[in-house]
Amino acid sequence: MDYDVISVGAGHHGLVVAAYMAKAGKKVLVLERNAHIGGGCVTKEVAPGFLFDEHSTAHQVILSNPLIKNDELGLKAKFGLDYIYPAIPFASLFDDGSILPSYFDVEETARAIGEFSPTDADAYRRFSEMAVRIFPMMEGGLFAPAVPLGAMISMMGQSAEGGELLLMSFKSGLDIVSEWFQHEKVRMHFVKLMTENLQTPDEKGTGLGALAMVGAAHVTGLALPRGGSAKLVDALARCIIHYGGTILTSADVDAFVRDTSGRVTGVGTVDGRRFNARGGVVGAIHPHHLRRYFPDVDPGVLDRAERVEMATYSSLAMHFALHEPIRFRDESGLASKALLTELLPSNLETLRRAFDEYRYSRLPDPIPHFGVTQHARHDSSRAPADKSIFSVLTFAPYDIEGHGGDHWDDLREMWTNRVLRDIKPWVTNLDAQNIIASNHYSPRDLERSSSSFVRGDIHGAAPFFHQMNGNRPTPDLAHYRIPGVEGFYLVGPFMHPGAGLTGASRATAMIMMDDMRMDFGKVVAK
Repeated sequence: MDYDVISVGAGHHGLVVAAYMAKAGKKVLVLERNAHIGGGCVTKEVAPGFLFDEHSTAHQVILSNPLIKNDELGLKAKFGLDYIYPAIPFASLFDDGSILPSYFDVEETARAIGEFSPTDADAYRRFSEMAVRIFPMMEGGLFAPAVPLGAMISMMGQSAEGGELLLMSFKSGLDIVSEWFQHEKVRMHFVKLMTENLQTPDEKGTGLGALAMVGAAHVTGLALPRGGSAKLVDALARCIIHYGGTILTSADVDAFVRDTSGRVTGVGTVDGRRFNARGGVVGAIHPHHLRRYFPDVDPGVLDRAERVEMATYSSLAMHFALHEPIRFRDESGLASKALLTELLPSNLETLRRAFDEYRYSRLPDPIPHFGVTQHARHDSSRAPADKSIFSVLTFAPYDIEGHGGDHWDDLREMWTNRVLRDIKPWVTNLDAQNIIASNHYSPRDLERSSSSFVRGDIHGAAPFFHQMNGNRPTPDLAHYRIPGVEGFYLVGPFMHPGAGLTGASRATAMIMMDDMRMDFGKVVAK
């Protein structure tokens, strides 16, 4: 069968390209090996009526993408995507019962910080002013083809403000936060949220993330898709079908068909079907898997792709269906009102030592930090009346003490019991009497769930400075193409700008349309 564009994989990245192409009038086919679409953007039931997001959950980066910001595909206006914006995007609850909330409003956040340190409250006003002012510039570079790293550094060095941003880029998140804030709980409040990007607090080359995070918190906020994270994927699928596209599940692609010049002209599936593509094929082929599909590519390209580094650590995730909502050890009640609540120790050294353990492939004992959500507090569709859905995320090394990823299967009972034990300083009723059902994910489980999550890295590749912007995932592959392979285009979390749910494959659609002599601006203006 003949199509203009084929997307291999129905994660949100592949669906975004397919949706733009379908809107442009192209005949589009999406092939997904699983029985469901979504990739890392999937909502499932842990028990009947209890909806949890298997991977991506709270949406932030994608809110700045013109895909959502300008509703370029009509996902909100026409295809059912609806966001909830809690007034408290995130909060930090410490094990001594104190709590620090961040609000969408800058002044409310500064007043909350002032409860810990008036000096830091004033510093936050200045820091957030700079973050909000600079945010449009940073935002503009996220959803279009990346500028080569050398050119970006040269450009930033042309002005005093650019030079300051460049300096921040070379430092760690903890460096920047410590320069601006004095109270260690205030420092932890911002540093811990940055570690959700699978970067340690001390990792050099991550410092600009502190500015970007604060800017995004006050420009876009943090949002919850009503009905589950998969509602984004559902809206993309409706868009594709509305414009005449086709989505086939349980269609496992095992080969890319190429003509005598080496151009990719179609795909073949394990069950013997063949689909032809006149314009191009899109695929989330992880750099580590490139040789499997394109062994004839330049050896240097393949070697550099296989040297792409994964994050220092992965995740442990648990999702619970509960008889009653979680009760936090928080007299203010703010912890249950936040979209994301970080459960933290009362001193920064304890938090930093946990990340030292991850570096040495060990699981801290006890586990001193968790990120938790209780989405039914904000979205009643997530659980039956008076019941609750509760998700817990913490971190862990993939290859624990040199035993390999499969060792996690032997440790399942150990780590699940440890999480339930170690979360008790912050919550009172996560126990057998309250738990109806649960799902647990180790780093190895995460790797099994998606070919993009190599070594359990849910962001596809580490966010190290040398693997970002025009170097993501390598300088060879950063232009969404494979050198020497025409007609094939890359998407995935390992591409610029990284960090999972971004809709960044909009840039891939721009590149494809340019190659096909189409006007991207006219397509989105329809």
